[in-house]
Amino acid sequence: MPEPGALRLIVASALLAPVSALVGMAIGVIVRHGATTMVVNVVVLLLLPIVLSDQRHVQAVVAHALPYPAWMRLVRVGPYEAAFPWSSGGAWLVYGVWGLVAAVVTVVAVRRRDQ
Repeated sequence: MPEPGALRLIVASALLAPVSALVGMAIGVIVRHGATTMVVNVVVLLLLPIVLSDQRHVQAVVAHALPYPAWMRLVRVGPYEAAFPWSSGGAWLVYGVWGLVAAVVTVVAVRRRDQ
């Protein structure tokens, strides 16, 4: 019998890399400079979530809208204790929205610039 939440953990972890890649691709299309793209990608995906906390409402709202905190929420097993908690459904929504927006931004930017 699998552990409760094991499938959610596996799927969330498997989707983190493609979502991050789509975000990096969208940032690359917008910035159009390799080194700057990497810096912005690291700041948005890794450093910004570390700076934000769940103790203040505005910071919690911003943190809940980022992919890495969404992944952290999905892989957490057991109750989620925080001043401003959020649901696992909201975390899945963050994954989907980031991936979809990144793909749309990439397609629109490439079609407008490269024609």
